[in-house]
Amino acid sequence: MSALEKFGVEIFTQHNIFERIAVDKPFRPDNPAFIFVKTGKIKLKQHFRDLELSANMFMVTDPQTVYEMVSVTDDFQSRMVSYKREFISALSLKFNRLITYRYFRQQMNIGVPFEPDEMEVVWKSVNFLKYILDSEAEMTYKKEVVEHLFSVFCYQMAGIISKEDYNSMSHMSRQEEIVFVFLNDLAENYHNERTVEFYSERQSITTRHLSSVLKEVTGMSASQMIALIVLNEAKVLLNSSNKPVSEISSILGFSDQYSFSHFFKKHLGESPTQYRNQFES
Repeated sequence: MSALEKFGVEIFTQHNIFERIAVDKPFRPDNPAFIFVKTGKIKLKQHFRDLELSANMFMVTDPQTVYEMVSVTDDFQSRMVSYKREFISALSLKFNRLITYRYFRQQMNIGVPFEPDEMEVVWKSVNFLKYILDSEAEMTYKKEVVEHLFSVFCYQMAGIISKEDYNSMSHMSRQEEIVFVFLNDLAENYHNERTVEFYSERQSITTRHLSSVLKEVTGMSASQMIALIVLNEAKVLLNSSNKPVSEISSILGFSDQYSFSHFFKKHLGESPTQYRNQFES
């Protein structure tokens, strides 16, 4: 049983991160995670933007987002703190969870800089938590120790994040709110709802206004973002499972395999089977 399954949290280093993440192969994490970069650089593709993380930066990854690693430097040194949402929800943390979660979602997939001394403190906390999780020595209150150490880590991150930009934690512009709600609605409904009308009606705005705001904030229209979410999910299912294409088309809400294949080839230039074949050894 993994530490994640047993305790609700697990720490990965630059060595075993790449056992789960392959270059040029899209993936969707099973659980949310903090990724810290101490040295070196890593380049990632995401749903709507590319990202480069360098020394003294961190980001928050989300199971609703598809990622693809483009490159990593030889001196890359990293820690990934992966946790189950129910684990963090069960902890009696006293900071305002709603504000912090909201800010995390705003910052999701955006690299956030650390001061070097802040990184050093968090790095030591994460390493000590990893040491406890990896220890095979008998420890009567190991679960409680892990919970307390993870709570310390959460307080550290909440303090650093709140210091970064207090205003952005408590205020969203109307445009940011529209994008935020759209992304949440899209993550929950893209399997069955792919019309711009559905998402604009959810916010009681016109399709034209929704696409205009999205284009200004993200550089993509609503229809482009919907198609990209579906395409990325299809790519993950094709390269990480043995499910038949017909089953994948059904999972993604297409009426039949033909309509799914037509959609996939239109946006990627190759059929689902051709795409899948490149990952077969």
